[in-house]
Amino acid sequence: MSYIVIAHNSLLVNAAGQLMQQHAFDHLSDDKLSRMNNCMRQLLQDQISIKERKEREEELLNFCLEADLYDESVTMQSLHKWQTAISYYGLSAEPVVLMREEL
Repeated sequence: MSYIVIAHNSLLVNAAGQLMQQHAFDHLSDDKLSRMNNCMRQLLQDQISIKERKEREEELLNFCLEADLYDESVTMQSLHKWQTAISYYGLSAEPVVLMREEL
């Protein structure tokens, strides 16, 4: 497995975990939160197939896109980390980050 893929997975998991600690996912159902935790745990495993890794990445990215980035407990540092993580997957959070910086 490529070091770059592992680094991207780690960054995504770290960013999602940090947002989770800052209550950005509190509005999600218990089922979604459980699935999100499972995705994060699986992405950090060494023994996961490429197909499974891609599926878990996609699922976690979908959960991340449901984050409440406007929650007052979410820090700018977390937003920048999240933006960096999702940019590796061709997604952008720039409008949210820029709007938060203006506040």
